Amino acid sequence: MALHLYFDLRDALLLAEHAVAAAERVPSFTEREAGTPCPGALEWVHDQGVYLISNGMPRLNDPDQPDANLTVYADGWNPDTDDHRYDPDLGGDDFVEHLHLTEAPAPLIETLREARAAGYEWLRLTVDADTYDVSVTRTRQHD
Repeated sequence: MALHLYFDLRDALLLAEHAVAAAERVPSFTEREAGTPCPGALEWVHDQGVYLISNGMPRLNDPDQPDANLTVYADGWNPDTDDHRYDPDLGGDDFVEHLHLTEAPAPLIETLREARAAGYEWLRLTVDADTYDVSVTRTRQHD
């Protein structure tokens, strides 16, 4: 059964706008190895919780913690407020996956902007052992 991760769309869009507007960006491991630039991405991270950050440089600071990156946790996956969670589809290792924002034919940044303007509330990552899918939704379904 797939895991559904829900991120507040308003906050995720704030990160995405920062990433695409940034003059410099942190490349993914693959981009760094190939010497290719990163076009702007949300970094989907699994370590202490599951969250998104902007890959734009300089990093987007958290207004509540000026020395920390602004972080958008998946609903129910913040280790400071939620119980420790585990799901086999995320695996046991920490990772960072880049969700590129400007790639054609359907740039994710445009999807996020249009969805937010239309009243959508959530960015949803549907994850199984081998793949993930990015979508938007008006409501959060409870697992």
